[in-house]
Amino acid sequence: MTRGLGAAAEAAIQQDSVATLTAVEVLFGSGPVRLVNGLSPIVIEGVEYQPAGILGSVSTIAEKAELSSAGISLSLSAIPPDVVAIAMAEPYQGRRVTVWEVILDLDTGLVVQAEIAFRGRANQMNIELGELATIELTADDRLVDMDRPNLSRYTDEDQKRRFPGDRGFEFVAATAEKDVVWPSRSFGT
Repeated sequence: MTRGLGAAAEAAIQQDSVATLTAVEVLFGSGPVRLVNGLSPIVIEGVEYQPAGILGSVSTIAEKAELSSAGISLSLSAIPPDVVAIAMAEPYQGRRVTVWEVILDLDTGLVVQAEIAFRGRANQMNIELGELATIELTADDRLVDMDRPNLSRYTDEDQKRRFPGDRGFEFVAATAEKDVVWPSRSFGT
């Protein structure tokens, strides 16, 4: 996928040294977790991302020419036991995961440009316990849904599950077996 650079980003990458960071946002039920692999907080689109330092990593984000799903792996090391307890108790599957590629201005430390490199849903979390634990979270992109079967049916039960109170399919089963004569005998009289 080709991404364009703004004028400020083009000027920043022309400098002798360029600062690029990776920021991650995971939307848990108890609230979002926003981390960046830097040593100080940054702001992307008005939202602050906390530094994870060199303890965090993101696997390579694959971009393919063909239409197929891909996933990523996020890892955070040296986690204290109290944070591990929260991670183990929090439901995570299906939560939205967004990964940003960020270009910084080295003089000001401000974000020049931030582009979404990956957006998907959390799949599996592995926790390696110890004095300082490691948490690894895998996420799949939205294309993984193409491989899942669509299990919805045109039944009253399915309709009420999706739209409580809707009675649109309530009489479908009764009318399926009904003999209908058209025009009816009373039509001509």
